[in-house]
Amino acid sequence: MLAPTYLFDTILLFGNYTFANTMLPVPKDSMDSHESNANFLASKVFVSNNFVVNHVKTSSRSCWAVMGCGMALLGTFQTARADFALKPNDRVVFYGDSITEQRLYTTFAETYVVTRFPKLPVTFVHSGWGGDRVTGGGGGPIDLRLKRDVLAYKPTVMTIMLGMNDAAYRAFDQGIFNTYSTGYNHILDVVKKEDPAVRFTLIQPSPYDDVTRTPTFDGGYNAVLQRYAAFVKDTATAKNATVADLNTPVVTMLQKANGLDAPTAQQIIPDRVHPGPAGHLIMAEALLKAWGAPSLVSSVTIDTTAKKVTRSDNTQVSDLKTGSTITWTQNDQALPFPLDTTDSKMALTLKSSDFVEALNQAPLQVTGLTAPRYTLTIDGDEAGDFTSEELAQGINLAMLPTPMQTQAQNVHRLTLKHNDEHSWRWRNIQVPLEGRSQAAQKASKPLIKALDKEEEETVKQQRAAAQPKPHRFELSVTSPQNEGPNLAQGKPYVSSDPNVYNYGGGGLTDGSWSGESPHTFATGDVDAFPKTVTIDLGAATPVSRVRTGIPAFGSTKTVKVLVSEDGQKFTEVGSYTFPLAAGRRRSFKFAPVSTRYVRLQYPDHYPDNVGYSPLFSFTSEVEVYGPAK
Repeated sequence: MLAPTYLFDTILLFGNYTFANTMLPVPKDSMDSHESNANFLASKVFVSNNFVVNHVKTSSRSCWAVMGCGMALLGTFQTARADFALKPNDRVVFYGDSITEQRLYTTFAETYVVTRFPKLPVTFVHSGWGGDRVTGGGGGPIDLRLKRDVLAYKPTVMTIMLGMNDAAYRAFDQGIFNTYSTGYNHILDVVKKEDPAVRFTLIQPSPYDDVTRTPTFDGGYNAVLQRYAAFVKDTATAKNATVADLNTPVVTMLQKANGLDAPTAQQIIPDRVHPGPAGHLIMAEALLKAWGAPSLVSSVTIDTTAKKVTRSDNTQVSDLKTGSTITWTQNDQALPFPLDTTDSKMALTLKSSDFVEALNQAPLQVTGLTAPRYTLTIDGDEAGDFTSEELAQGINLAMLPTPMQTQAQNVHRLTLKHNDEHSWRWRNIQVPLEGRSQAAQKASKPLIKALDKEEEETVKQQRAAAQPKPHRFELSVTSPQNEGPNLAQGKPYVSSDPNVYNYGGGGLTDGSWSGESPHTFATGDVDAFPKTVTIDLGAATPVSRVRTGIPAFGSTKTVKVLVSEDGQKFTEVGSYTFPLAAGRRRSFKFAPVSTRYVRLQYPDHYPDNVGYSPLFSFTSEVEVYGPAK
């Protein structure tokens, strides 16, 4: 079995500390401190509940299954945008305990804001500290925490999530609760006294998992947390603050997930306290809903019979050409939310929630198509194959492997990077030097300033990476009548660097694009490039198209396609540099040439570890086509 270079209990797009070759130390300052690491992986296969994506369907749960119904919803999106809670030049400080310190729901929320509103100038500071209560904790007493970790940043918006530790992991105790309520109000009073204009978002604490496991005492600890949550809600009402319920939606999701797949559901909050990324995604959804976040990324409807675009929301569509192939340029004003669904916990969470319907919709509807099936490519990369009926009904671009998805992933990588930079400066330089001599503190100021400057540059890169870009779309007939069958299916192949871990034997030509190991080819991990894999078609035959792709993991970079009649002299017919871990497919078309051997060459690789050593080269599948006989 091919051994990953690192294994985490949660594997999905949003890594907290790990991306590329950077691993930062995980603080272990309290029993309540927990950090979830994750691979940075891209979306490959998912069904947006009612939109058909990559040949798979799920049961209908919303009217997005029918575009006519979906359109009725579109009028609400602009209102949601106008009512979005965050305003230009807001500075948001996230305050809380180790669940906030995980920097998962917070970075998810930040990436959503940056990708959905790329022109909105908002900044974010993440100030969670493991073990914290309303009285403070490992980072110092509450007044110090507020002065140093909140007020110093002059927030216009402050979110507060406390309660998991405050309730003491026991049955409800009135005295403990009184300490919580008094301390909670003290936090609000101190911040408001410093700046009366601060807008609070009070977060009802996330759940203790009494769903997938038996409660430890009668009634369970989450019932205690819900009493604390009721206080938070009442306080928000009294203080005219926004309230976000991060308990009920997660519990509801867990209940459904537990009924579908109990063992996997138990892993969503593995220690019952600290959710993994899948659980944090639903927490982020609840926070964003409380802020009035819109579901729409973009919406396009094309009528090929009338040869015109009949609807375009939050996007610009130009240069439409119709015929046997339909092409257009599309410049969306927002990016999809980057998700990975190859992780079982994330896939189950999405299936058990309304996240996609609520926050990640980019419908594309194309009517009047005449062929049975079409392939959608964007900037030359294949996004999926769909029937004309599916396209007429509508597909959700937000859940497809697209250049927009890759762009959003890069934004999130920069979200994580700037938060890692801030956390390192804060926890390793600023706080440890407190109480040292005046000379030491004076000497540290230029260093802290330089580190803050580094983070500012990363934030600038993040915002630049989120800006809209035009993309060229093409819908072409999937299996044109002038093209024969797949000549490579089931054919043998040989690699210049054989895999010695028994990974993906036969997976290169088995007809499956699955990312699972039996269906995905991998070379060995010898540090010698270029590497090759050569398919023997059995006999020379005219070939005019080679289709291949990479999975949503690994460090495969450039893939060259070469063909040969005799196995000695090879001619290059195509080359492409795939984005890192983005689950992409690409077709290389050329004039028919007599071919018996088809070779893929891997001349290089990304340096990043994405699930496996970068010395492995991965390929999802190879298909070879020639003119119909």
